[in-house]
Amino acid sequence: MEPEGSDIQEQNNQTNIQMKKIKHIPIIALLILLGACSSSRMHAELPQTDRRAPREEVSDTEQLKSTALLIDASKQKMLGNWTQAAALYQEAANTDPNNDAAFFELAKIYVRSGDYQGGMEKVQKAAEIDPENPYYQLLIADIHILMEQVEKATKIHEQLAGKEPNNVRHQKKLLDIYMYAERFEDAIGVIDHIESIQGFSEDLSIKKQQIYIHLGMLEKAIEEAEKMIRFFPEEELFYELLGELYMETGQQEKAKHIYLDLLKLIPDSHIPRLLLADYYLKQQDTETAFQYLKESFDSQEMDVESKIRIVFVYMFLADEQDEATHIQKAKELARMIIETHPDDPEAYFVYGDILNRNNQLEEARAQYLKGAQLNPSKLDVWQQILSLDLQLGEYQRMLKHSEMALEYFFEQPVLFLFNGLANMQLKDYEAAASSLEYGLSITIEDEDLKQDFITMLGDVYHYLNMHEESDRYYQQAIDNNPENAIALNNYSYHLALRGERLEEALAMSEKANKINPSNAAFQDTYGWIKYQMGAYEDAEYWIRKALETSEEPSAAILEHYGDVMYKLGDKEKALKYWIEASEAGEGSDLLHKKIKDRTLYE
Repeated sequence: MEPEGSDIQEQNNQTNIQMKKIKHIPIIALLILLGACSSSRMHAELPQTDRRAPREEVSDTEQLKSTALLIDASKQKMLGNWTQAAALYQEAANTDPNNDAAFFELAKIYVRSGDYQGGMEKVQKAAEIDPENPYYQLLIADIHILMEQVEKATKIHEQLAGKEPNNVRHQKKLLDIYMYAERFEDAIGVIDHIESIQGFSEDLSIKKQQIYIHLGMLEKAIEEAEKMIRFFPEEELFYELLGELYMETGQQEKAKHIYLDLLKLIPDSHIPRLLLADYYLKQQDTETAFQYLKESFDSQEMDVESKIRIVFVYMFLADEQDEATHIQKAKELARMIIETHPDDPEAYFVYGDILNRNNQLEEARAQYLKGAQLNPSKLDVWQQILSLDLQLGEYQRMLKHSEMALEYFFEQPVLFLFNGLANMQLKDYEAAASSLEYGLSITIEDEDLKQDFITMLGDVYHYLNMHEESDRYYQQAIDNNPENAIALNNYSYHLALRGERLEEALAMSEKANKINPSNAAFQDTYGWIKYQMGAYEDAEYWIRKALETSEEPSAAILEHYGDVMYKLGDKEKALKYWIEASEAGEGSDLLHKKIKDRTLYE
């Protein structure tokens, strides 16, 4: 029966098959030692030579005691009691200095703890007692690797392989060390030798291809790949590898035929269709490529994540070239994902992203909501929905959606901000204040979000006619951030509406306009303060500037301009702008009376 240590060496074999050198050597130590048990004194099964170290005289009683200690140590090791195991192995070695298995097991524990030098001393002692035991030599080689002494490790593997040239296991370990040391040409020689012993091997052929590719010997790699298909005509992976090599070497037609052969082999699979799509894309035949791509999207075998990555490629291309065409293709593919995977929320989210990107806001929101119904646990999706509500100016929906989101994220401050804003726009100011106050209380680290809450609370308390509270919040916002242009503007505007501290209001408005000189609302505020101060010519200049800045002037700006024109004696123009204000939206409570009576009311 082979010792358990052999399994450990096999793990190392699996570890070292990569083309690049392993950078984090301590991982190997873990692989060497995990689960390793006693070597069971297998030296009795190996050839005896004259190279053994002279044995010390040990009585039968001491040998039996050492063996018993070895068994106890192995039990402790299996239980994970490494300290007790090490102590018992050491006692076994002290009791019988010829007990090579005790030294071997003790060496593995030393290595496991990171004491490579101590491990080397112990395993070398085991090897002195039984120099023909290959497992001791293999552990010595492993410790050399851990100590970054690759040449010494290589020499041991060369000796073991040379001693038993038909031992495939030793040959594969030599292959591993050559690949680890990046001696790729030597590695090919070992692969050829192994194949001469056991015949053609799938794994070894793939390794050989990797080596040829690494060495830039692509034609050799192609020969090997073609051989693999001859030996394994049903293995789809080999068609992919060969097709890729043909593409790399400019043999596109051969690649196409290989992919078509693969399509015949697995006609229901998406893989050959994706490969053909890539082929035709590289030939700049975008329509044929897209047709194969759509066929691959019909497959449920292809996972949603892979499909989404492809959709995002088209969205990226839309940023680079031919936006309308690529967006349309992204939409088509996204709809196919929904058709194929109707229960996957990500399908709806990606379609929503495309529609949002294309400024189809209502349609985008509908897709996000469908996805959120399937998976309501994504905060970013709810934020996207609420942002779309805000852009669309649909505050009743914003209120409803914020309440839905709060059922799942009651401790997320940003949702209370949306909820408070919706209530404020719907003129439920008390509900707005309650929501905003709570949101502010749970906002700990996000200073920008705190500023938003504080500024909006200033607005809400103004509408509640709680001016002292309103002024306190505005002042707090400005004290925390003197560049908070929104707080400066809103505070100064509300002071102007109240006709209070106009000089102070004018200074704050002037600063807001310097911070953001292209904001129509800020320009209107400055003009309205001038109006309240009786400076009608200045007021006309600034409010007209606000009209010119606005793409679609608000009712408030239009009404203000009408008021200014009335003060300047142009009553016909005043009436014109009051009527425009009425058509644009909701003006002041006196707007309709101004229009009806053709006179200014303040």
